[in-house]
Amino acid sequence: MKPYFTTLLSLLSLILLPAALRAQSPAGIWDGTLSFAGSSLPLTIRITEAPEGYAATLESPDQGLRGLQADTVDFHNPELKIAFGALRARYRGALMPGGMVMGIFQQNGQEFPLLLKCRPAAVRSQEPQPPFPYICREVSFPSRADGVELHGTLTLPAEGMPRAAVVLVTGSGLQNRDEELFGHKPFLVIADRLTRRGYAVLRYDDRGFGAPESEQHRLLDNATTDDFTLDALGAFDCLAALRDTTACPIGILGHSEGGTIAFVAAAREPRVDFIVSMAGLAVRGDRASLGQNRRLMELQGLDMALTEDCCTLLEAVYAEIRNHTREELKAESAELKMRLAAREPAASLPPAMRGNLLQLLDSAAANAWIYHFLTYDPAEAIAAAGERPVLAINGTLDRQVDAEENLGTIRRLLGKSPALTVKSFEGLNHLFQPCATGDVAEYERIETTIAPEVLEAIAAWLDTRCRPE
Repeated sequence: MKPYFTTLLSLLSLILLPAALRAQSPAGIWDGTLSFAGSSLPLTIRITEAPEGYAATLESPDQGLRGLQADTVDFHNPELKIAFGALRARYRGALMPGGMVMGIFQQNGQEFPLLLKCRPAAVRSQEPQPPFPYICREVSFPSRADGVELHGTLTLPAEGMPRAAVVLVTGSGLQNRDEELFGHKPFLVIADRLTRRGYAVLRYDDRGFGAPESEQHRLLDNATTDDFTLDALGAFDCLAALRDTTACPIGILGHSEGGTIAFVAAAREPRVDFIVSMAGLAVRGDRASLGQNRRLMELQGLDMALTEDCCTLLEAVYAEIRNHTREELKAESAELKMRLAAREPAASLPPAMRGNLLQLLDSAAANAWIYHFLTYDPAEAIAAAGERPVLAINGTLDRQVDAEENLGTIRRLLGKSPALTVKSFEGLNHLFQPCATGDVAEYERIETTIAPEVLEAIAAWLDTRCRPE
């Protein structure tokens, strides 16, 4: 869902990522436990193959840390080295027979033994397997942002003109073209379903995915949702220029942050014929963040009074962020933190908790994506969709983008449009999986990648608006 979102999750403690290892590859899900001072901390490192080498993410469920992107992954069989700059941490180890890595986890000058074991691959029964009854093409195209080249896969019906063409836009977090997370590949599943139905689909890797560290910094350090919108528009331009798709409607389907981007891109490009928003955020980011924090505190068993005091302080922090530019926050952060810390209820909070909440002022000052996420209101972009066909969907157990609040906002902004379809799916989470609670901890354990009724609803909605000539 860009790396900055996962950074925000760890800073706020929000809920907002093979049975046998081949000797030549460390790719897989690796579980281990750090032991220190009589305590233990489970960790999971996910290693995936990237265009140039490998990529990795770190998660620590007990600390609310998920999907922290590694800065570098170096593998020279059997030696494995992974660096997590945001934590000032490194792991180095040796690949062993039997699906194990024996190594050392180093952080802040301290070293801890860490044995990793490869987790058996999960069964994903919906993941399509070749040969496919349609055409697959590798494509490269420029973003509308200067100096950004994107790479993806275009799928086309084997015969005839597509009924329509669709750009798929991922959510926040650095992801590949399949929007791969928690062992699922939702965009691969969507592209397969729609292409079998007669649609052309373009899905692409996020900017910087699989690139060297220096290139990732160039592309991502100051990038916000606005920049990722330019990438989506580059994908739209690619489809619009292709001979196979120039005569058919072209629209944008986005998930999570991508759902918001679909609206923003359409507001800037009148040629976008339709919009599909899957759990797209329709309210300002600080409102969503506050709700997520409140739920996490409730899940952690904090008493009601303490939860309310924390949320009151968070609201005050968000107000200061909204009322200051990033430059002003950089200059005034220390003063703002002192002033907020001295007021009730902040003054009565445990010092560590108060400090963590106030640290968001520094994070918003330092990180362009976080600042934009917390302060941007997509209402104007959503309203600009006008009477273009819009499908907005959510799961009722979505704990990241609340269905009632966000679908209600879209209804309010576009309610007069006869081309608006809004639908909530009972018992589905943020990934549109059938679930028990909707919490992130369930995502990986669920076999279903996307509920079949959601796939059918999207395809059927497109069918009614993109009838063949």
